[in-house]
Amino acid sequence: MPPNSSRFKNYISDLNEAKEYFLSNISELQSPVKIYTHIDADGLSAGAILGKTLFRENIPFQIRVLKQLELDKILKISIESKLNNNFIIFSDFGSGQYLELEKKIDNPFLILDHHLPQSIRNKDQKKEIQEIHNKTYKWHNNPYFYEYNGSSEISASGMCYFFSKCLNEENIDLSKIALIGANGDVQNQGKNKSFTGLNSVIVKDAIECDLIEIIDDINLSTIKPLNQAIAYSSDLNLPGLSKDANKTLKFLKRLGILIEKVDGTIKTLSNLNQEEKQKLTSALIEYASIKSNIEPSEIINKLIIKRYLLKNEIMDSDLHDINEFSSLLNACGRTSNASIGIAIAMGDRKKAYTQAREKLKDYKKMLINALSWIKEGDIIKESEYIQYYFGEDKIPENIIGTITSMLIYDDSEFIKKNKPLFGYAKRIEEEMYKISARAHKSIIDKGVNLSEAIREALKLSDLEVLGGGHPPAAGTKVPTDKIKKFLENCNKVIGTQLP
Repeated sequence: MPPNSSRFKNYISDLNEAKEYFLSNISELQSPVKIYTHIDADGLSAGAILGKTLFRENIPFQIRVLKQLELDKILKISIESKLNNNFIIFSDFGSGQYLELEKKIDNPFLILDHHLPQSIRNKDQKKEIQEIHNKTYKWHNNPYFYEYNGSSEISASGMCYFFSKCLNEENIDLSKIALIGANGDVQNQGKNKSFTGLNSVIVKDAIECDLIEIIDDINLSTIKPLNQAIAYSSDLNLPGLSKDANKTLKFLKRLGILIEKVDGTIKTLSNLNQEEKQKLTSALIEYASIKSNIEPSEIINKLIIKRYLLKNEIMDSDLHDINEFSSLLNACGRTSNASIGIAIAMGDRKKAYTQAREKLKDYKKMLINALSWIKEGDIIKESEYIQYYFGEDKIPENIIGTITSMLIYDDSEFIKKNKPLFGYAKRIEEEMYKISARAHKSIIDKGVNLSEAIREALKLSDLEVLGGGHPPAAGTKVPTDKIKKFLENCNKVIGTQLP
């Protein structure tokens, strides 16, 4: 995607309009800029970029992190902003609620989001998207206005980065945070897990600043002990080795790879030299081709990836590899410690980092316990076109989306890939369920659009609730007494989407 393309030039032109809108409005306000962002890695990265940007400009700001931007939240924001006379920035949501924001908030605000705009079913509605663009572009920045895919070519943190760079070219160093956010939203969907679209422009900026190093590497965790990294890889299914760290340890010993460090601990992938990595790669290809009868070329596509390493971070730390960094941020957000994640993304490497590592341990335990509970019990239910599950008292709303994502992309046959998966969790002290839906790429390519399906199902269920997201990942909330009707309508809508 060349930076000199007409659509990129239009995007930058509109960014300059948004910048002038922002600067002219904050000059008249005496209160801090209020930033509202989402709890996931992309949302926290977006908040960190905006916070760092405003800090550098000596503009007072406050960051608030929300699980979702819902109608009741919009009303509260409206009242608070009017009372305190704030300028507001919405990042990683806002497009899907822009009509409500326009109606209910009197104060000036700016939306920096990558989700489909409200009332838009899919990216092919170019005429309708253009109409929204023409009416809102000064205060509403969205990739679909310029025919970029918000699911794969740019995330919310990327949108915030380009705005930040538009305010001040020196903010080019924040490109690395945008890539962490994009990784958190699984936007490294190009060949060998590379970035495409506007994300590739951010990669070039990060390289120009000497912030990242890109290497071809084995698709395993760089910080887990090597045997565990192989056993618990989410991308490689190796019969006889997967889920069994003891067997992978024996497998490595048979290869003759010296896997113990001087202190007796097991090496990580980043501790291996090039010769050892080559030996491991060849052995994994041979093993998978024999045990799974898969073509070596297909295995290589999964096994070898582009790894994005942050040059100024300590090797083997959770911050060196952007994939591990985004996992750390996600853990902070999902365990109600978003402020710690934002502090780390903004540069804190002391107390906040130590706290975050503890939160990551807690988060991983939550995920392991939740997945074990689902796989050991009769939890997943099926309708004709969808599958669904209730988190009961085992899965809180903060992680229902993460668990649903992990399940739909699990390599086992435990979850059917030809049906979207809907997970729902009870909200604390509220008669509501948080809904998170995910669909495998194989059925997205056939026409399934979860954002559209959820919005249509809400209408059919007579629910005046906001909902949406992306075709492969979307969510909403539903009253507890309406869940059955809502799921029935989801099933009905998905049935009309499938060929």
